[in-house]
Amino acid sequence: MDLFTKVDVPKSSISIDYSSRLMFVGSCFAENIGRFFVDAKFNCLVNPTGIIYNPLSICKMVKSIVNQKIYDELDFFFDGNNYCSYVFHGAYSRGTVQEAVALVNSCMTDALVFLKDADIVFITLGTSYVYFLADHPAQPVCNCHKQKPDTFIRRLVSIDEVVSALSDIVYKLSTINPNLKIIFTVSPIRHLRDGAHGNRLSKSTLHLGIKQVLQKFDCCEYFPSYEIMEDELRDYRFYAEDMVHPSPVAEKIIWERLRDTYINKACQAQISRVERFMQAVHHRIFDPASPATINFCKKNLTLADVLESEIQG
Repeated sequence: MDLFTKVDVPKSSISIDYSSRLMFVGSCFAENIGRFFVDAKFNCLVNPTGIIYNPLSICKMVKSIVNQKIYDELDFFFDGNNYCSYVFHGAYSRGTVQEAVALVNSCMTDALVFLKDADIVFITLGTSYVYFLADHPAQPVCNCHKQKPDTFIRRLVSIDEVVSALSDIVYKLSTINPNLKIIFTVSPIRHLRDGAHGNRLSKSTLHLGIKQVLQKFDCCEYFPSYEIMEDELRDYRFYAEDMVHPSPVAEKIIWERLRDTYINKACQAQISRVERFMQAVHHRIFDPASPATINFCKKNLTLADVLESEIQG
């Protein structure tokens, strides 16, 4: 007897192994999934400019990376503690404007270098609600930095605006990396500020926009993170205590479905070996000077060389 409806994930032509270079961009769910790849020691870059929830802001950031926009002091404001930018997450705020400018420009350069040789970019969209600066209504905001509400105009963008933003992302990325594959997904994290109905409208707008983009570009695919959470894991035991975010168990299940879709069997076996190795590495040591500990460390160093040789070879 089937006790749930399993979401069918279409077969993919994309194949990921340890030679793949992967970038994850978008909402905090992008970081959650990216973390599994990072922990498995893949070559990854996760949210190089910070968490971004909506497609218009992601588009703006991708354009800035590809065009190598140089940010300066005028792009920052002082919030009383740090210098912040409406284009960057709070993780990139700093105590002096010089530090903040140097940090974001360095991250932009690193992101471009990585993108030029990347194989796959995962783009996770969280919401269709977008904040715009009240003084510049055409400028989407990546992060509000807890500023006064009247600083912004917030609205639900249209399907056409989503399609335009995502299409521009694909066009821009293809100019620097024609062979790049893009996998879109919608975050299963519920945005309940606007109520359950508002959350559905927001997610539906993203889904309809992605559908049109997939019809336009052969380099794009969709992975159903949202559907797996909503249909397979709909029970509240798969949510965190806030009843909004997926629990660690749910995140792992979605990761496993993604792994089974895109990672070949040989690489999955290598992942298992890496996971066992990392468990050993994180084993708690009580006496660093003991002969047993020294032998344990030597054994793991040798095993690390063997794993690296076999995976890269």
